[in-house]
Amino acid sequence: MKLQARLQHGAVAFEHEVELLPPDAADGVRRLRIGSVTVEAQCVEINPGAYSLLIQGKPYEVLVTSRPGGDNRKVMVGAQEYLIELRDPRRWRRAASLLDNEGPQEIVAPMPGKIVKILISEGEEVAHGQGLLVIEAMKMQNELRAPRAGRVERVYVAEGRGVETATRLVRLA
Repeated sequence: MKLQARLQHGAVAFEHEVELLPPDAADGVRRLRIGSVTVEAQCVEINPGAYSLLIQGKPYEVLVTSRPGGDNRKVMVGAQEYLIELRDPRRWRRAASLLDNEGPQEIVAPMPGKIVKILISEGEEVAHGQGLLVIEAMKMQNELRAPRAGRVERVYVAEGRGVETATRLVRLA
């Protein structure tokens, strides 16, 4: 997977292409290609948003918090603060005006998987970014979040049910 990354530290900003390479073994080591340099990294999530990284044999403690705007993150590495924006060039981006519409919006499964947990109920008001449900795919659990504020008009799925890509999950009014 290739991503475009923008890293900002103070007034200095860098742009890089980052590629996540497939792991060589089941030892948790991932290879990343940043520009023309390939590095090996191991990552363990200690707490939500807190990670222990081992990059090229050197340890780092990293805290990650979301920032308004979706793809922006504030990252603390030790006492140093960085702003990071990751963009997937394959991802289709709708204009902001389309996201703010007043009409109903169907939330669909982004991948085949199994519904592990439903976090909302019909009639409930949800905020932008609030968790709607958890889907398990390829032994990983992913929380799907509300793309905008609204009211849950309909929940189409039940916990434990398998779904295919593009299966309707939730309708926001």
